[in-house]
Amino acid sequence: MTGVAQPLAPTAAPGRPQGGLFAFGRFMRRREPLLVVLSLAVFFFTYALEPSFGQRGNISFLLADSMPLAVLAIGQTIVCLVRGIDLSVAPILGISCVSAGFYAQDYGTSIWPLIPLGVGIGFGLGLLNGLFVTYARIPPIVTTLGTLGIYGGLQELICGSSEINVVPPTYHTLGNGDFLPDVPYLLIVGVVVMVVMAFALWKTPWGRALYAIGNNIDAAFRAGIRVNLVLVSAYAVCGMLAGLAGLAWLVHIDYASSVTGSAESLQLWSIAAAMVGGVTLTGGKGGVIGALLAAIFLDVCTNATLVAGIPVIWNSASVGVLLIIAILIDYVQSGGYSLRQMFGGPLRARLAAERGGTSAGGAK
Repeated sequence: MTGVAQPLAPTAAPGRPQGGLFAFGRFMRRREPLLVVLSLAVFFFTYALEPSFGQRGNISFLLADSMPLAVLAIGQTIVCLVRGIDLSVAPILGISCVSAGFYAQDYGTSIWPLIPLGVGIGFGLGLLNGLFVTYARIPPIVTTLGTLGIYGGLQELICGSSEINVVPPTYHTLGNGDFLPDVPYLLIVGVVVMVVMAFALWKTPWGRALYAIGNNIDAAFRAGIRVNLVLVSAYAVCGMLAGLAGLAWLVHIDYASSVTGSAESLQLWSIAAAMVGGVTLTGGKGGVIGALLAAIFLDVCTNATLVAGIPVIWNSASVGVLLIIAILIDYVQSGGYSLRQMFGGPLRARLAAERGGTSAGGAK
């Protein structure tokens, strides 16, 4: 018996709390719960400074105000999943908004028959982006930077010197009214879009193809995925959602002009919301739930800065800061680097790797 190793008794009791804490830590490292916690923290901190910030009407406004950006960010997420980017979503939103707005202002047309118009405009313009990127082999950032100017010019051509500032009262009710207390109608729209797109990403061959192309386009092609068709469809869906976001903007703001969308730099805000929500420019990672939550987080932060008296001009700077932070977080999480290695810079990381290789060689 002395020559037989005795099995160690399992220490189950001490391990259970550690396992629970570990699981909780992994859950909190996910982008979605983190965004919920951060949004609530900013909200309650601002509420402590200014109690009116937490009034029922203001909560409803914050949620409704973030939905055009949320729908736009969901579309941007689809494109980023295939290692693309769409800088033209702002004028696409603007064209959809002013096209529907003139019908509403001149003829009193209800919003419901204008939904196919706005969505169809967005789909067509997004489809053009996809065709240029896929078949002309022009890099996405160059293509959409060009169409940003082209679509912006088209928006100015449609508007001329006119503006949309008189729309039927039903538009304001839909864009700012509540389905339930503190549950605006636009939040329902945003959640429905998120659920539909989440189902498409997780449960359909099209969604799986997006992730496969983003992870390895050559492997996806060898696996029989119709890469060109999927790429074109990603930009078309992004444009379609930008068109829908334009309608959401119209009913919420009740105003549109030749610079709607572009003047607010919504293309940058949509990229920021998508990346803060967990998507990466290297593709194959992220989801639409994070995009919606990130849009709410950004809107809460923007309104909190107004309450704090910070000038609006600093909003653009905050977008840039958030983009850099999101990129750094993904760099650390995906690359497996520690914060010490990250702040030490690439040279220190390379030297550490070389030292590790030398030590391993010496050990051999």
